[in-house]
Amino acid sequence: MNIAQKEYGSRHHLSNKANAFRHALWVILIIKSCLKWRNNEEQAKTWAKKFTDWHEDFSPNEALERAMDLHNNKVGIALFENVKAENEIKTISFLKQKASESMQIETVEEVEKLENKLVYIQ
Repeated sequence: MNIAQKEYGSRHHLSNKANAFRHALWVILIIKSCLKWRNNEEQAKTWAKKFTDWHEDFSPNEALERAMDLHNNKVGIALFENVKAENEIKTISFLKQKASESMQIETVEEVEKLENKLVYIQ
């Protein structure tokens, strides 16, 4: 949250590109943190997905916002491959670029068609 706040201000609380960045960053940082305790990348990814998916159940949103958040978490896990050996500064820079390339969505069906792109609503 602190990184997203520093990079985007309070905009990351909306359903926008800054929010997509925050979700991808969050899941990547969870994976990296898990790897400090147990050097098993697949288990770390599985746990990060389980935790971030649970968060969406714990703090429910409207269907489109939920689909966006779950999708951006999933994309964050996929993007981990690109930054797993990078430091926090390079990871942030990489994700800001990916967020700038994110796609606007209007329906849940659109989310399902976009595999490796971050998405946003507004």
